[in-house]
Amino acid sequence: MKQQTIKKKILLEGIGIHSGKPAKIALNPAKGDSGITFKKDGKQLRALAENVKKTERGTTLGEIAVAEHLLAALAGMGIDNVLVEVFGDEVPVMDGSALPFVKAIEEAGIESQSKEKALIEVKKTINIEADGASVMAGPFSGFKVEFMVEFPVIGAQTFAYTGGSEEFIKEIAPARTFGYIKELEALKKRGLAKGASLDNALAIGEKGFINKPRFPDEPVRHKVLDLIGDLALAGRPIRARIVAKKTGHSANIELVRRILCST
Repeated sequence: MKQQTIKKKILLEGIGIHSGKPAKIALNPAKGDSGITFKKDGKQLRALAENVKKTERGTTLGEIAVAEHLLAALAGMGIDNVLVEVFGDEVPVMDGSALPFVKAIEEAGIESQSKEKALIEVKKTINIEADGASVMAGPFSGFKVEFMVEFPVIGAQTFAYTGGSEEFIKEIAPARTFGYIKELEALKKRGLAKGASLDNALAIGEKGFINKPRFPDEPVRHKVLDLIGDLALAGRPIRARIVAKKTGHSANIELVRRILCST
C-alpha cells in the first residue's frame, strides 16, 4: 500500500472545547515519510506518543490540546503525511466528532505517494489493566477494535470496528464527545470544558441524553474514535486486534508506547 497525503491545503476553525477560545488549524500536504507533524508558534512536533504531555479529558501533544479527533480522522482516511499548523491552544472541537475533518479531507482530495506504508505488526499480546479498565493488543491479520463501556444512566454498550475508510466514515466519524451535565461546573472550575455546548457534545442528564444521539450507542463509538486517534500516535498504521474495556486516553497512550517497545 502506498502512503497518502491531501491534495490541497485545508483551513478549519471553531472553538476549543476546553479553553472556549477561538481555534484554527491549517492542514498542508506533506512529502512521503514525513508523518503527521504539528506546527505551533514556529515549532514543529511529530504526532508521536513520546510527545504526549497530558491525557486528562483529551490527548495533549506538547502544548496542543485535544488532538485525538483530528488524528482519528487522518488515520481513518488513511492519511500518512500532513503538516498541521495550529493557531491557538487547541485543535477546534468542531461538532465534537471527527466528521467535519473527514468531510474537509474528502473535499480536498487524497493523493497517493511513491513511498510504501510501513506497518507496525503486533506479534505478541500486550495487556494493560488499571482500576477496572483494560486494553489489549494482539496479533491479527488486519486492524480491528472491540470496545466495551459501562456508564451511569446509559448502561453498558459494545461496538466492534473492523477497519477501513468506508466503515470509519459511516460508523465512527460522526460519533461525538459526550459528558454529564452534573459534572460541567466542576470541570469549568478546573479550566476544562469551557467551550462545551449542545452544538459540540452529546449531553447526558439524570434521565438520559439531553440532545438527540446520532446512534443509540454513540458514546462507545466515540470511545472507539478516541482510541483510533491515540493509536495514530504510533506514527505508522498498526496491524493488530485491540480489545478495550472502559479504557481512556492514558491507557491508550501507554498501549502505544508498549507496542513500539515490542517491535
